[in-house]
Amino acid sequence: MKYYIVDAFAEKLFAGNQAGVCVLDAPIDAELMQNIAIENNFSETAFLVNKGPGDYDLRWFTPGGEINFCGHATMGSAYVVKRFLEPELEQVHFNALCGELIVRYEGEYQVLNAPRWVGVDKPVKPEWEKYLGAKILECKKTRDTMIVVDDPEAIRKMHPAEKDLLEIDDDMCVIVTAKSNTPDCDFVCRVFAPAGGIYEDPVTGSAHSTLIPYWRDKLGKTHMESHQLSRRGGVLICDDLKDADRVEMAGKCACYLQGELFL
Repeated sequence: MKYYIVDAFAEKLFAGNQAGVCVLDAPIDAELMQNIAIENNFSETAFLVNKGPGDYDLRWFTPGGEINFCGHATMGSAYVVKRFLEPELEQVHFNALCGELIVRYEGEYQVLNAPRWVGVDKPVKPEWEKYLGAKILECKKTRDTMIVVDDPEAIRKMHPAEKDLLEIDDDMCVIVTAKSNTPDCDFVCRVFAPAGGIYEDPVTGSAHSTLIPYWRDKLGKTHMESHQLSRRGGVLICDDLKDADRVEMAGKCACYLQGELFL
């Protein structure tokens, strides 16, 4: 099985978020995909099956199970398609659990057109501020739980316990975000996902399906830049397409490894 490791939403190698990308000749059993994801031990491993020119079925697995949408592994998959499989493409279509995803190729950048998720208010427990070490301004629930805090520097420094994060959301991700206090971006975030077997996800495209609509309303902007403040770090150029009920996020990718799995 052809296998690649791609750093997605990365300005250079060893940044962004690592995605394992497996290129399949035909669908394989979900148990085998899960075992490969556990063996890789990245936040997500993607599995691609070609259905025709520029058209692929796409599934994602964390070490803890299958998920319905992963942005960075979609970007990594699109990079593999363009560089190694169909270099003539201007865009690629993926069929996934969350519906159709399209990635356009624009020079060094890839632009992912993705679902738009608007959060509903979620009650905040008093102890959550202690867990995170920051004052909570709002909490919204989509697939994930998004917590808005008052201090971007507190986000950079926080190291909440896994058990506390699971109390906040024991099903999917905990997104912590704040308005940027520097001119180089509009908002910052970090994403924790112990429910999926990952303490912290380095750069998270799917979280931006929630973040982009929220910050559009707060900042009054449809075009924004996001910095994810993990150790590896990531940069996403974001656009809100409210009328189409979609968002777009653009970034660069770098390929770390091309190889084969022996199964």
